[in-house]
Amino acid sequence: MMVRASGVSRVLACLAVVGAAFAAVPIAQAQPAARAPSGAPIKIGLIAELTGALSFYGIETNRTAALLVSQINASGGLLGRPVELLVRDSKTTVTDAVRHARDLLLTENVDFLLHSISSGECIAVGNAAKQAKKVLLSNCANDDFTGKDGNEYVFRLPNITTRTQGYAAAEYAFANFRSRGNRYYTIASDFAFGRLATAAFKERMLALNPQVQFIGEAWPKINQDSYTSFITALIEAKPDVVFFAWGIGIPFWQQSGPYQLPKKFAMVSSYWGGADELQVLPKESVPVGAVLGGFPWYAINNPANTAFVDMYRKAHSKPPATPSYFQHVTMQALRLAVEKAKTIETQAVIKALEGLQFESVVGPVSIRPFEHQGTTPHWTGKAAWDESRKFGVLSEIIQLPTDKFLRSEDEIRKLRPK
Repeated sequence: MMVRASGVSRVLACLAVVGAAFAAVPIAQAQPAARAPSGAPIKIGLIAELTGALSFYGIETNRTAALLVSQINASGGLLGRPVELLVRDSKTTVTDAVRHARDLLLTENVDFLLHSISSGECIAVGNAAKQAKKVLLSNCANDDFTGKDGNEYVFRLPNITTRTQGYAAAEYAFANFRSRGNRYYTIASDFAFGRLATAAFKERMLALNPQVQFIGEAWPKINQDSYTSFITALIEAKPDVVFFAWGIGIPFWQQSGPYQLPKKFAMVSSYWGGADELQVLPKESVPVGAVLGGFPWYAINNPANTAFVDMYRKAHSKPPATPSYFQHVTMQALRLAVEKAKTIETQAVIKALEGLQFESVVGPVSIRPFEHQGTTPHWTGKAAWDESRKFGVLSEIIQLPTDKFLRSEDEIRKLRPK
């Protein structure tokens, strides 16, 4: 499937707002009339989970990319040239993701490749980008993507790595749940993200509190239909604290709602999908009191975010989700790097991305040059029902200092082969 972003006509009416959001400048600032882009298009490939277990998020990635490419073209293009977006559906499978990556890189000859959020796909897609010697920007959480499996061609802007999420949850639990007891249980989707986030949580939790005992664990499939046996086992284990990390958590919360699990034990995660899933759950399924993470659109207070939310609502009759913010920041970084390099030549753009600092829709962002990892903020809070909005929200929100959870330059260099 190929989508030419210039055909996304429904967003043209709100391009003035989009321009303000994408550039992270005040909405009221006047924008000069742009010349129509000309010449050969700059081709950007996007691999997203449009179907399959993670389509709830992949669709948001695709929507945001299309809106922003349309805005770029309406604002004069990139280096004066039009931008063409070629979108492929990974179906939430590694096989399809790699096949599409190779096709986009080698057959379509895209100039840059973008990847959505699947932690099971991004390492293999990164290897394909390395072989093709093309820049890849992925929003996956797999810590190894910019860790031991990182390479000079791959970048990640959102600091939502499995290490960041696992460590952040452990520190929250240590600070807030010590009085609950030391019996811990983990339940996470059985794929790269769930496994790595759980390992990071255990590592950090034991470092903070050696008295913690992990009394049980569960690994439902990413596309698990029934959680009955998992819920039963969880209740029977009688833990003090439960750590969870989902590929998609909606089915679990729907099925566990009648049991009111957060009243039986503390539930903690910095899983970034929580803020989004709360908004689609019925009131009776919202896990009130459970600790979750995300980029809650209603809690990011700056003019650029106001403009972005307004633009997204006008286009899709709903606010942006967390992956929308990932993609916004990622594409802003790519645009700024190309403009800084004044070329789309791969090595020049890599150099421009390394160390790049800019104001984004979620605040200040920088890219650490030695590993190609971004430093976006992250938010955590307690699940609650907002009667005025009629959907679940994060309450008692805190902005996490996620930079402190990233590895040092020496650690990264030791992880990667010479």
